[in-house]
Amino acid sequence: LFDPDNPFALQEFVRIGTNWEFAKGWHLKGAYQFGFYDNLDKNTRSSDSVLPHVRSDAALYLKESDGSGVANLLLEKRGSATPELHYRAFAGVLEQMYSGVGGEVLFQPYGSRIATGLSAAYAKQRDYDGGLGHLDYEVLTGHASLYWATPWYNYDVAMHLGRYLAKDVGGTFEVRRTFDNGWMVGLWGTLTDVPFDEFGEGSIDHGLFLQIPVGHTLAGGVDSKFKMNIRS
Repeated sequence: LFDPDNPFALQEFVRIGTNWEFAKGWHLKGAYQFGFYDNLDKNTRSSDSVLPHVRSDAALYLKESDGSGVANLLLEKRGSATPELHYRAFAGVLEQMYSGVGGEVLFQPYGSRIATGLSAAYAKQRDYDGGLGHLDYEVLTGHASLYWATPWYNYDVAMHLGRYLAKDVGGTFEVRRTFDNGWMVGLWGTLTDVPFDEFGEGSIDHGLFLQIPVGHTLAGGVDSKFKMNIRS
């Protein structure tokens, strides 16, 4: 949205994916998408950021892939070492812009509203065409996290401290509310050691996110969700 040359950019695609649990706690996840329409020809502006272009080249990923390519392809292991200690490990094509390998652990005492976590990953930037190639940029990132499920109106709060994709160090604060109908809305802000004049417009990374349930099982549970993130 809001590119001066193309205020309402649009790309349409169909994504087909699977999540196969082939052994207890072991999942093979993959998705491929087929693009069939876009109006991105007018999006010609390129990022002039002096920081590593870890997200600001999003338009290149959309245009050079024509909306088609591997969305993700990864092997994941989830489990619990104890009733309070849970873990996750993963490796593969993680998302549109990065492949990598990493893991996280979460500690939450039974019945507690407080949980703590640690996460770390080695990430390598993907090529723009949506295939299995990569660019030269790589980074080791990780965070320590504190989560609080507040007793007020289903509000949840989290704080994350660590190293980000651009190799800067700082923290992210987020708050969200989940409604009884399954809708969830929240906002977040990140402040790191990058000076405001180097970061550019907006001075800090911030935005909001929305999650809407769009499918239900016969038993009444939610089996699919629409997610949207707006960042500035």
